[in-house]
Amino acid sequence: MYERPFRGGYLSFIQNLKNANNQLVLKYDWYDPNTKVKKKSIQPENGLTAADIAYYTFGFGYLRKINKHLKIVFWYDWITNEPGSIPQFEKDVKDNVFTLRTQFSF
Repeated sequence: MYERPFRGGYLSFIQNLKNANNQLVLKYDWYDPNTKVKKKSIQPENGLTAADIAYYTFGFGYLRKINKHLKIVFWYDWITNEPGSIPQFEKDVKDNVFTLRTQFSF
């Protein structure tokens, strides 16, 4: 069992564009699962793993309410990780994500 100090949170901003059917959404979140270690000190020799790497995400998107039953969202997450000495995490991993979502209600 591990007990580690961690830190995380998120901020969101939603702005109507012209009316409530068109919205711009911005979101920033951060998660550091082990605040006692930083960057290059994250090494297997120190008993640390990829689970100790901090992540920061800036997300932005456009939400369009087509009608009262249909909503569509274009979203992009720009994800960065704290570089360390763990194999595959020596630099930022290319893991950004684009999502197109639809929501139907009835």
